[in-house]
Amino acid sequence: MTSPVSQRDLSLDSFRGLDVLLMILVNVQGNGDAAFGFIKHVEWHGVTLADFVFPVFLLIVGLSAPLALERPGAVFSWGGILRRTALLFLIGVGLSFLIKPTLDPDMIRWTGVLQRIAIVYLVCAAVVFIRKGTGIAIALSLGLLALHSYMLLRVGSPGGGPASMEPGMGISGWLDQNFIPGRVLRKTWEPEGVLSTLPAIVNALIGIAVMRRIQAHGIGNALLGGIGAVLVIAGLLLTPWLPLNKNLWTASFALVTSGAGLVVWAAMRALWPVIANNRIAKWTVSLGQAALTLYVVHTLLIAVIVRKLPSGEKIWDVTYEALASTGLSPASASMLYAAIAAAISCAILPWLKRRGWILKV
Repeated sequence: MTSPVSQRDLSLDSFRGLDVLLMILVNVQGNGDAAFGFIKHVEWHGVTLADFVFPVFLLIVGLSAPLALERPGAVFSWGGILRRTALLFLIGVGLSFLIKPTLDPDMIRWTGVLQRIAIVYLVCAAVVFIRKGTGIAIALSLGLLALHSYMLLRVGSPGGGPASMEPGMGISGWLDQNFIPGRVLRKTWEPEGVLSTLPAIVNALIGIAVMRRIQAHGIGNALLGGIGAVLVIAGLLLTPWLPLNKNLWTASFALVTSGAGLVVWAAMRALWPVIANNRIAKWTVSLGQAALTLYVVHTLLIAVIVRKLPSGEKIWDVTYEALASTGLSPASASMLYAAIAAAISCAILPWLKRRGWILKV
């Protein structure tokens, strides 16, 4: 049995750092069509490694929330929580604007990764503030999964459209088309859409419940991994009715990704006493402790390489073609491109740290 974690769990910081690093590799593939299959998002039903990255990050948000909000000397303030939520949301909108600048309000993308994290963080803060036990997080998780599943399976779009889990169809597509202001990324549906936000919150709530249990009683790594395995099995049992689907964020997807994340973290906790002083482990901890800054840096890099040269070609395409011309396979060139982008982003981080330019919201 392991002892309860301290207010700073370095294995969790490392896990966060690795997840953000993987997020960069997914986001900056030189050629998305040519990329290795495991690093590409599935178009609709199904999952690859890439589809686990964001839900696992939300799990980490939940695991971190009790540690961050209840650390010694911390004073809970709704004003501070709302300020952090607004800053995260606005940073997300600002980054989207830099990638695709526009003054047309119908073309501004108001949804996205940081925007969803902001909403999830707000709910996490409320749950942490309301009750110290695991009960509210578990009850709310079950309620949100049940409500979301019922709406997908039973509720059609207003006007007589049938319930559907096809792209842009059913109540999920209708909500995205009618309640998201500005640009909907996929025209008829949004990867960070209205309805899918409900089960996305569950990933974080599971993290809160697990961390609460660790704080109160401690959880051995074998038990932690066992909890993760149970969640994975529960999610897989739902797949005949609710296929694994990141875009809809089905209940099966929420459970499988949360469970897999806990299994990985359990393994990292078990190994941490052995690898804690390893330079690579320390490096991943540093990435995790500056995850927001690293994410912003890589997005700013994307904002640069999507610009067009005088020839009309994007910097992204020209630089990828230069790598592909070396004789590498298209998939290998695409992965090397992403690895270079990740290396550049990580190399900038220490320079920012030395100047105190680390984002803390």
